[in-house]
Formats: sequence, C-alpha cells, structure tokens
Amino acid sequence: MKTINSYLAMLLCTVVSGHVMAKELVKPITIPMSDGTLLSGTVFLPNIDNAIPIKASPVVVQITPYGREEAKKRGQFFRNNGYVFVSVDSRGRGTSQGHFTPFVDDGKDGYDIVEWLAKQPFSNGQVATLGGSYRGFTQWAIQKFSPPSLKSMIAIAPVYPGKDFPLRNNIFANYTMSWLNMVSKAGKGAAYGGEQWNTLYLKQKNEGLAFADLEKLVGNQSTIYKTWLQHPSYDDYWREFVPAAADYKAIKFPILSVTGHYDGDQYGTLSYYKHHQKWGDSAVFDQHYLLIGPWDHSGTRYPKATLGDLALGEPSILDMNQVYLDWFNWTLKGKPKPIYLQGKISHYMQKSGNWYTSEQLDLGNWHTLYFAHNALSDNPNVFVKEAHRRSRYVYDPMIKELAPLEFDLSAEIPLSPNNGDQLTFDSAALKADLVLSGQIQAELWLSIDVPDTDFHARVFEVCPQRKPLLLAFAIKRARYSSGLQNQSVAISEQPFRLAMNDFNYVSRVLSKGCKIRFVVSSSSWYHQKHYNGPGAVAYQTVKDARAAKVTLWHDNTHASQLRLPVLKTLPAFNTQAFPLADAAK
Repeated sequence: MKTINSYLAMLLCTVVSGHVMAKELVKPITIPMSDGTLLSGTVFLPNIDNAIPIKASPVVVQITPYGREEAKKRGQFFRNNGYVFVSVDSRGRGTSQGHFTPFVDDGKDGYDIVEWLAKQPFSNGQVATLGGSYRGFTQWAIQKFSPPSLKSMIAIAPVYPGKDFPLRNNIFANYTMSWLNMVSKAGKGAAYGGEQWNTLYLKQKNEGLAFADLEKLVGNQSTIYKTWLQHPSYDDYWREFVPAAADYKAIKFPILSVTGHYDGDQYGTLSYYKHHQKWGDSAVFDQHYLLIGPWDHSGTRYPKATLGDLALGEPSILDMNQVYLDWFNWTLKGKPKPIYLQGKISHYMQKSGNWYTSEQLDLGNWHTLYFAHNALSDNPNVFVKEAHRRSRYVYDPMIKELAPLEFDLSAEIPLSPNNGDQLTFDSAALKADLVLSGQIQAELWLSIDVPDTDFHARVFEVCPQRKPLLLAFAIKRARYSSGLQNQSVAISEQPFRLAMNDFNYVSRVLSKGCKIRFVVSSSSWYHQKHYNGPGAVAYQTVKDARAAKVTLWHDNTHASQLRLPVLKTLPAFNTQAFPLADAAK
C-alpha cells in the first residue's frame, strides 16, 4: 500500500494545505485489492478553468468488465464539472490482474476500490458509484459489504443474477454463451450479437443439438458456462451474488435506479427496488428514486427518438449526463434536489409523451379480461359449448426455426419466429382510450401431454392502419408452475394453474378503436429450445424431442384471465421538465 500511495503522489499530485497540485489530469492508476490483486484504472482529475491548486473532490467510480476506455467521455464530463472520475477494469478484465468469474468477486473488489479511493489525496472522502447493466449489478453486489465511504449510487438497468440474466424464470437466454465468450480471455472481446451468432444458434436449434453444445460450437470451453447450466433454478448459487435482507437494512445513502419499458434488465431493477423497500430502512428508502422511461436496455443510458417503428417522443430523450450530474450535486455537494424529482417514481407515459410521478409502483385498478374462444371478453364464461371450453396448439420442436431479420415490436416480424403454432386472443375494440400503468398479469389454466414445456406470452396493442405494438412479455416453464425452486415434472391431462405476474412494466395510453391482443407459444428465438423432455433442458437433444399438445382452458371452472393495471384518468404530469439531450431540444 505504501508503494502504491507513493507512486500516486509522484504520478498525479502533491498535497499542499489540503489541496491537490495536479501534474497530469488524466492518468492510469493501480488499485490494490485486499488479496493482493492489482486492478487497473484511469483517474480523471477535475480541471475547472485550469485552476491550480485543485481542492480534493468527491469521487465517482465506474467498475466495468468491458474495458475502462469506454468511460473516457464520461470521465471528461465529470472532471469538467468538479468531480474526480475513476474508471476501473474489473478483476481479470482489461489490464487488471486476476481471473474474471462473472458475479463472484465484484462485490468485495468494489468495497476495496471504494475505500481505497476515499483515502487518496484527490478525494474528499466521499465516493459514489455509477454504471449500467453489469456495472449496475456490481453496485448492488457492493452492498453486501457496506463500504462506509460510499455516499451515493446510480444503478442503471442492473443485472440480477439468476433472475434476468443469464436466465429469466429459469429459462436461459441464447446470448448466455455469446456474452461469456465476449468477456473471456479466449473470446478477446468478440461481439455477442450479429449474424455469426445467429448462425450458431440456428445450428444448435435446427440440428437437434443441446443448448449445452453451444460451448463446443463456439470453440471456447474456458468460461463458466458449464457451472451456470448446472444451476437451472433460482437456488443458493444465484442468491449468493446479491444483497440479503440485512444488507438492504445497512444501506445509508440515496440511490437512483433507472430502467425502461423494454429493458431486458427491468426485472432486475424492480427486484432490487422492491427488496430495498421491503427490507431497507424506511427513512433511507425514502431517498431511493426510480426512473422508468420508454427505453430498451441501451436506451436507459443513451435515450433515442425511436425504438423500431415506435416513436418514443422528444420528452423521453433525456440528457442522462445532466441527470447524473444533478443527482451527484445533490447527494455529494449539498446542492438542491433536482426539481424534476417530484415523486419517488418518475414514469414516462407513452403516446401522451409526458412524465408523471408517484410514490408507489402500483397505482391502477385491475381491469380483467377473460379468455374465451379466440377472444378476450369483459365477462367470464358461465356456460359455453364443449368445443369452446378450451383452445389448443401444438408445439413441435423439430420444426425448423428462422432467425429474425431485424428488431421489431410488432407481430409482423415476430419476437419468436418459430414456424410453430401459437394461440392468439383479441379483445373487442376499445370504446375509449385506456391508460395502462404497471405490470400486466395473466392467470392461465393449462394442460400438456408432455413432461414439460415453456410458455412465452406477449401482449400487444393492435390498431387499424398500424403494425401491432408489443406492450409487455413474460415467460414461464411448466415444471416451475409452483415456484422457481420447486420442480414438478409430471404428464397430466388435468389443468394446472400458471401465474404469469412478472410482465415488464408499461405505461401507455391505448387508443380508442384499438384492440388488446394476447399471444402465447412455447418457443422463442431468443431463448433456449425446449425439446419437451423431462430432463434438464440445457442437455436435451433431438433424442428427447416430442410434439407438445397444449390446451388453454377457459370455462366457468378454469377461468383463464388477463389482468390490466388501468388508471381511471391520466395522472398529473411533472411541472418541471427533465433535462433533454440536444436531439430533443
């Protein structure tokens, strides 16, 4: 430690009367971990009007497995606004020592980084964290160790291990292997998407290979892929990576959480938020703010005007750097709280193009639609014809799949182009605008003639003269119908109840004259193929394949239903606008 501190003093600065004399304002540093491993970082020292000496300042740190150079522009922004900014390569990534094992070391390393930075000459002892996706997960992992110098955090679309990546509701995503390849030394930072990966996914799915065989197809067996596949349910392995109840109770500082309607890690963001609400100190949770925009995963950090064919509205194109700066100015420098944070939760209402605030997530009243023969009805079935008591489709895993040609939020370029069958239920045309705000729920009564299969549900707004618009989606595996830890694998023609209560959060005004569409199938291009066998799905092959006859029941005994969170009227909108990016001004 003495050697490192001396190195920093020579390389970066000298201390005179509590001030920092800057010699070089952007420079690589080396940060020692408690086990002796050295992590690499880049420090950006503040340079306001080229003033020297520079007073010791609050530190904002981003810890990333994607190469610390990605934060260069962000570092320059913060140093120009009076902060020390530090970007650090995760253990085993970039030029940091050690081996990168996803989720394992990030929390303890983050603690060491925060406390080391707090003691440096350029720091005034206050440290904050910032970052999205995996970088967001790292911030929550740090909470397992309660660093006393951590005073604020902004967690953007944070991954929740085992719940939204690499598997959601115990169903693995295709890009599990491609992401692991990217962050492994053997992968050398190769992209985790694109045509080359679609070709591999098609080979695995259409040649009847196991999901586990992706490792061999890629030619990279130096990852943790095998270990992950051995934990197909949400067990202690995954729970170990995230804060426990006592860890939430120990949090003592403000938090800003950010997610989007189409964010693949919205599940994680809302899980962390709800757990903090449930287990944290109530006074501290009162300073946990949640921002929900109309964005996809990347849009949570870089909002854009459109998503596919969906125009998001100029008020959604926020200047996120300014949002971060306003937050840290309040929590680290004692400036007034941003005036646009008028409630604990800020929601963007699609179509109306406005932000509104609330003190809790669940605001709407439930409006229930009941499944009927080829339709969604406002009234439950009382007496129905025998032929109309149920609807059926067949999912045959041997039917060849096609890769999607482009990203699209309509049913015309399906999110699950599987060439197999599915069920579609439409409501009557809306007689008036309908305001949705919250998480849609579905209760399905199903029966299958195979040991197990998957269910992929999507809800659309379908309007005349316009492509269908995806509102929300949810996935569930039959064997986990009673919970993510409790498997029940049994062929039964008797209906079982499947609760799908974790559709992604949506806020949108549905237009008069449009319909609501519910689609359910048993396959999705973006997730592992289920061959409908009884064994671990990751290891099933064409030898296990069998066609599944799926029955969705909708009679007076088994009232399958779709529940919509509806607001009676449009809520009051923010009187103070969020800072907008130049593209929206």
